[in-house]
Amino acid sequence: MAIEVISAWAVWIFPLLASLFVPIIGKYSEKARNGFVVVIAALTASLAASLIPAVWHGEGVVITSTIPWIPEINAGIYIDPLSVLFTCLIAFFALIISVYSIGYMKGENGLTRYYYLILLFIGSMIGLVLSDNMLQMFIFWEMVGLCSYTLISFWYKKPESVRSGVKVFIMTRIGDVCLLGAIGLLYYMFATFSFRGIIDGIQIGGYDMNLMVIVAFLVLGGAVAKSAQFPLFTWLYGAMEAPTSVSALLHAATMVKAGIYLLARFILIFSIAPTLIEQLMHLWFPAIAWIGAITAFIGATLALTTTDLKGVLAYSTISQIGFMMTALGAAATHGGLIGEGWFASLFHMVSHAFFEGLGFLLAGGIIHAVGTRDMRLMGGLRKVMPTSFALMIIMVITTSGLPPFAAFFSKGLILTSISEIATTAGLIQTVLLYATTAITFAYCIRMFTLVFMGQKSEHLQKQHVHESPKIMLIPAAILAFFCIAWGLSEPIVAHFLHVEVDGILAAFLNLEFPFFIALTIPTGLLVYFSYYRGFNAIRNIAKTNNPLSTLLKRAYFVDEFYNVIVKGLTKISQGLTRVEDTLFGHHLDGIAKVFSKISQGITHIEDTVFGRYIDALGAKISATAKPGKALTLKQDQSSSYRNYLAAAVVGFILIVILIILTLGVSVV
Repeated sequence: MAIEVISAWAVWIFPLLASLFVPIIGKYSEKARNGFVVVIAALTASLAASLIPAVWHGEGVVITSTIPWIPEINAGIYIDPLSVLFTCLIAFFALIISVYSIGYMKGENGLTRYYYLILLFIGSMIGLVLSDNMLQMFIFWEMVGLCSYTLISFWYKKPESVRSGVKVFIMTRIGDVCLLGAIGLLYYMFATFSFRGIIDGIQIGGYDMNLMVIVAFLVLGGAVAKSAQFPLFTWLYGAMEAPTSVSALLHAATMVKAGIYLLARFILIFSIAPTLIEQLMHLWFPAIAWIGAITAFIGATLALTTTDLKGVLAYSTISQIGFMMTALGAAATHGGLIGEGWFASLFHMVSHAFFEGLGFLLAGGIIHAVGTRDMRLMGGLRKVMPTSFALMIIMVITTSGLPPFAAFFSKGLILTSISEIATTAGLIQTVLLYATTAITFAYCIRMFTLVFMGQKSEHLQKQHVHESPKIMLIPAAILAFFCIAWGLSEPIVAHFLHVEVDGILAAFLNLEFPFFIALTIPTGLLVYFSYYRGFNAIRNIAKTNNPLSTLLKRAYFVDEFYNVIVKGLTKISQGLTRVEDTLFGHHLDGIAKVFSKISQGITHIEDTVFGRYIDALGAKISATAKPGKALTLKQDQSSSYRNYLAAAVVGFILIVILIILTLGVSVV
């Protein structure tokens, strides 16, 4: 067995098994438990890295390995550039967050439970992206959802944490139902859960075109819910009740990207059949692009208005995933080929993991230091937290997409891929993304100014604020390095994914670059002067109760819309219950009484017929038995003895009848 196959099995089995030992080690030593988790994360990252050579030299060849699992279904691993890219990203962040958690979670109760769930999540998430069949993938899909719910509710004594966990669990279940429906239809058409089996079935044309379109939209539903896209995006803001280390790992870098992985995987599968891709280009791909563009714009506008530091990062994540979705909507070209949008989405997916993960790690240190998430109670932190200040500058520049940091190249690819769609819809989506890019710079400058610039708030003046410990700053510094270096790796990553791109210089030479700068810089300056130099015109507009500010403060009334639906369904359910009670309640009571009477009659017959017979039989046996040698039955046998003997007699008669009927013997 090749080394890459062994590594692909071990990279997800290893952390899953290791999670079982966390409670045992935690009983004896907290330091040993923490060190054990870091060592497991480091070994997982090493195993993930060992998969790279096989893909790099494999020229796009897929490597699979299966073992018997349940009848007619094998468990297996699927090694290709897409799965290895996600595996390496997940394993890398697992190590980063494991080290960061030692400092961030220090002194918290329930750390054994926390580390157990972290390792369980790591194994489940890697298992999801390496699964070679839909059923196995769906099991891991549910496991990461369970880990998300339990980690969001980690501080279970806080009611808001529990409510947020339940909200996330319920909203993501909508997508799970969609994905399960897609899996069912695929099995109906191809009689297999295996990716290879499905690909083979598509290649020979053994599918129904209409059903495949339905499958595509069900898959999209699963991705929308898991990746917090419109209209199922509101759960991610609530998920910020989780520890910030969890937010960085699950809700910025990995789990929330599962929907992107799902769509990217199915686009590869669908691309096997050019006729199928052509059919999906009429409606499915445009739907992905529209959902992404709308979500990107909504997320950015909400990040511009919230005063919650983690809330800004949550809405930023929603918005940036919208960019990825939009690029996937432009991933197909006529003839079934995968276009630049597919690569642009994945390249930005990794860029986002670095800069948003950095933002969350820095936010965790800031919140620890100041004791609040409200940016209005911060300010002036640049002097007391100089390292965090410098790292936050890198985060802001990268998130905004300014050159030469990572997001400049990845966002440039996305804007290029969308602008090449020669339709009115493509033009509108391009405008939306440009506007979103400008707003992104605006909310980054606003966050940076409120937290680090100006004077200390009254809240901070009463506290002794200090810089984060090194064990929290070093992981953040590593992410900051990748924010700078990742963009320059574009040709290397393109070769790894076996995609052709124009190169790094093209990002500076295309038409999108001057438009991008022309929009971004004035917007950033306007926000800077508004929040730092006392130009209050925009801030005054936001403070008034105008329709726009109300719309943004209420997050576009999406949650209110859901509440109306839930209340409507509840009233319908209550109405149906009353109708049932009115129409069928008395009838059901009458039927129950009839059966009760029948039961009582049978009991009476049994006592009358069999009870007397058994009493007489017992008396006769007692009278004829020899003294001292026979078993004497009591003359006043209880009803329980009579019931047992009657049941035995009736049972024997029924057995005889069944034997006769089975053998076909006639009774004379």
